[in-house]
Amino acid sequence: MSPLAPVIALGVVSYGNNWYNTGNAVDVKPLVFAGVAGLLLEAFAAIPGMQSTATLIGWTAFVGMLISPVQKPSPAENLLKIAGGK
Repeated sequence: MSPLAPVIALGVVSYGNNWYNTGNAVDVKPLVFAGVAGLLLEAFAAIPGMQSTATLIGWTAFVGMLISPVQKPSPAENLLKIAGGK
């Protein structure tokens, strides 16, 4: 699996969460940061034997972004709120 898949997912979820929190669809910083992270992970994956490590780093970043309050509220908190949780 390409390390680009989790970074694309991270960018889309982060952008959507930022849009939901601020109401500003023009703020594309999360997409730019995800693009830079994708380039760095692809460069790391180009090292022989490091593709699986780069993919693991990407998925770790994605899961961490979902549950950590980097954006307040986090995507997980917003999903709970939308689903009728706390």
